[in-house]
Amino acid sequence: MSDLTPLFNQCVEIVSKELSGSTNGPPKTKRPPYLVEDTFIKECLQLYTNLVNLASFVAKIRPFYLQVNDEFSRTDRSSSHLGIEEKNKIDEEFKIKIQQTFEKLKFLQSYQRKQTELAESKQLKGGFMSSLFGTSDMNPETLYDITIASHRTQVLRFLNETAVNVNRNFELMQRKRYDRERQLNLLHFQNIDDDDLNDTADPFKSTYQFDVVAEENEDINREISQLSQEQIQELKEENKELLTRKTNQFKLVEKLHHSILDIVKLLSELSTHLETQAEQIDNLLDNQDQIDIDLRLGNKTLTKATSRNKRGSNLIVTTCIVLGCLILVLDYIVW
Repeated sequence: MSDLTPLFNQCVEIVSKELSGSTNGPPKTKRPPYLVEDTFIKECLQLYTNLVNLASFVAKIRPFYLQVNDEFSRTDRSSSHLGIEEKNKIDEEFKIKIQQTFEKLKFLQSYQRKQTELAESKQLKGGFMSSLFGTSDMNPETLYDITIASHRTQVLRFLNETAVNVNRNFELMQRKRYDRERQLNLLHFQNIDDDDLNDTADPFKSTYQFDVVAEENEDINREISQLSQEQIQELKEENKELLTRKTNQFKLVEKLHHSILDIVKLLSELSTHLETQAEQIDNLLDNQDQIDIDLRLGNKTLTKATSRNKRGSNLIVTTCIVLGCLILVLDYIVW
């Protein structure tokens, strides 16, 4: 089969030349004047993108953030390790960013509140005939205002819940890190011995440790050889008593340690319960505000309906009276 593409291109050129003067573009539709043209949705999208970046950042640093800073981790210089200063810096930066997010969200909420008040003021300026005869058909501007107000309210509510969830996740992670560090500090305090204290008090002990130990052993052997059997027995009994006292004290310290850990766990559970209760209270307050708004709108519609019904009934009564008088006059004139 022969190639007909050049013939087709020639036909297209002929048709385009003949119809070049008569063809017009599609008719331009005029945009209604009541359309709201602002950057609200763009700013909400940017705010949501920032929240998503914060949530992904928290999920990314979570395993490194919850690592315990012990002696081994202090000497480790790998890129995956986060020091205490770096963790504190992350806390400060996250607080600043989440505070900026909430401030931006408050600004958008105040802007939308003003837009809603302006739309309600426009709705109150209705025509006389619509208020008189009770026509329930809304004009396109009113429908547009109601739709965009409800849509933006839901968008702001979603952004607020997202920001609260991101902040809550970071606070839980931060509280878990503090609990781990507190438990580690308690364990380090429990495992301190007299040898550790002596090592910290004398950093140059390793240079002459062997000489001192040898001299001490010689002195001890000399003193033991000078003591009698009864004195050695008394010293052994005193040593046993001291050991029993130390073991009892150590057991008491362990009990205190376990009780402190239980208290810390109870405090963390209480804080989580308080957070859930605070969230539920916030949701109840939001629902209460929405119910108040709905009740106000319902009361407004009821008052408008009653006033229109009264006007309509008064108009019907007056028209009946006037028509009755006209009938009587016509009847009197005819007869």
